[in-house]
Amino acid sequence: MIKVAICEDQKTELVLLQRIVEYLMQDRGLDYNIISYQSGEALLSDYVNHPCDLILLDVIMPDIDGIETGRKIREIDSDVELIYCTSSRDFAIAAYEIHAMGYLLKPYQSSRIGALLDYYLQKHPQMNQNYIQVKSKRKSVIIPYKDIIYMESDNKVVYIHTTTQGSVKVYNKLDVFEQQMRDERFLRCHQSYLINLQYVAGLVDSDFITISDDMIPIRKSGRKLIVKKYEDYLKKII
Repeated sequence: MIKVAICEDQKTELVLLQRIVEYLMQDRGLDYNIISYQSGEALLSDYVNHPCDLILLDVIMPDIDGIETGRKIREIDSDVELIYCTSSRDFAIAAYEIHAMGYLLKPYQSSRIGALLDYYLQKHPQMNQNYIQVKSKRKSVIIPYKDIIYMESDNKVVYIHTTTQGSVKVYNKLDVFEQQMRDERFLRCHQSYLINLQYVAGLVDSDFITISDDMIPIRKSGRKLIVKKYEDYLKKII
């Protein structure tokens, strides 16, 4: 889980920034928690009990401004990533001296915040475990785990069937994805198929049927164990 703090003294700006960050986190299939503050004092007093991985910090605030708040945070936590938010470029050097990861100019742009979030995930790959990034048609494509219905292997090609992006074709091996996506939702039910159990509508004879009405075969060898894993998954989520 990525623990995020947003510190912004203007309520409307705070709500807007939180909504953008929530949307971007959900779009990337990330597990997150956001705590909001309207002053540097509130953030500092709460930080010992609620340390964060990422802080989006307004610069211009009454009493303790964002720069001073960042300095005090650094005395407590040298690892947390800071992103400064302001309507002026005048504080860029001060932000750099505190080793801020980024600098956001108002009004907020989702694309810029998204780029900084992706940079954070590149710096901290251990936090990046809820989506895959693949190359398809010479483009980099991000696919959240939650959007993957199943993967289908055909020789050296894998088709990733999704709820949002259709079928994404990549040149890779299914074994690679199986190793990468160590998530209880995904089950290798056949040599050529890796299925997301959250999208299984039921069992028909020796096949899974997905919510998109696709029939996914279950291999004969180990079929009972595969069905049991599916039933165990159902019991856990009900």
